[in-house]
Amino acid sequence: MVDLVERLNVLLKQEKHVYQSQDYLSPVFQEKLQRENCEVAAPCSSFSAASSTTSSSGINEVWREKICEWSYQVVDHFDFSREVVSISISFLDRYLSTRLVDKKLFQLAAMTTLYLAIKLYEPGTLSMHSMIELSRGYFMTEQMAVMEMAILQSLSWHVHPPTAFCLARHLLHMLPPNVAVNASFRHDILELARFLTELSVIDYFFVTRRTSSVALAGILNAMELLNLGPFIPEFLAQLQLLNDFDPHADEIDECRFRLKELYLQGGYARGHIAAVAVDVSDTRTDTVSPVCVSAFGRPPQQPKPVVAQDNSSFYHSNIASQVNH
Repeated sequence: MVDLVERLNVLLKQEKHVYQSQDYLSPVFQEKLQRENCEVAAPCSSFSAASSTTSSSGINEVWREKICEWSYQVVDHFDFSREVVSISISFLDRYLSTRLVDKKLFQLAAMTTLYLAIKLYEPGTLSMHSMIELSRGYFMTEQMAVMEMAILQSLSWHVHPPTAFCLARHLLHMLPPNVAVNASFRHDILELARFLTELSVIDYFFVTRRTSSVALAGILNAMELLNLGPFIPEFLAQLQLLNDFDPHADEIDECRFRLKELYLQGGYARGHIAAVAVDVSDTRTDTVSPVCVSAFGRPPQQPKPVVAQDNSSFYHSNIASQVNH
């Protein structure tokens, strides 16, 4: 228990002081960036002068949502861990918290952060050239290479964010003994928490919330959905052992309410509880959700090889058209 608490304290410190994102879409923050004269450096001279100005008008929550859905489509197609998307969106949100971008740079940054997350967490599985093919010629390899370095420098090379699901896995080890000893309970809570934290990745509401708040909100909502609510007070009491973390914080309640809204509005409640309990034949149960969050459907059982020359044909629309619609 001591090692677990120490590990969690390190993760909590990192997510609060190193990996926190700003409300970069708010007009106030945009004005702040303009006053600080944060100019966009175009990754290639082929970018027009108009596209490399500090204007970020038009970028909104819908664009970010489409990028998230596209990212889930990519990782599902190649059978990558879905947590890669959480990491790539963390890169993107934190990068956009430091730069004003236009539409084209937004798309390039989104592609690059996904490629960077895949390179770090699924090493040797997807080349930059293959990633460029997904844009159907909209970008060049040189542009992505320069953008990758710009993003890394902007993030000060902090590329290992504790995701909400990562924290949820750790927090689950602090469940009350009478719940923790039941493998079925633990499995069902984890699977529902996984699904809920993936929903949070898509919603801009959670950008400024601590990932630990999202993680705990997902666990508590999962426990309620599984009729394990009576064990919540004892679980929260255990979390008092952690430093700089209030399990009764208002932010956690806000996250719980928002996740409930997303869960109900998306119609996931119908039949989802039963689906969680079904054994999944996929051997990577630690990284694959039982239900696909994105609007693009479940990944194929036999993913196409990364080296195939026609990878881009799998996608009904490229990253540019995803944002344009």
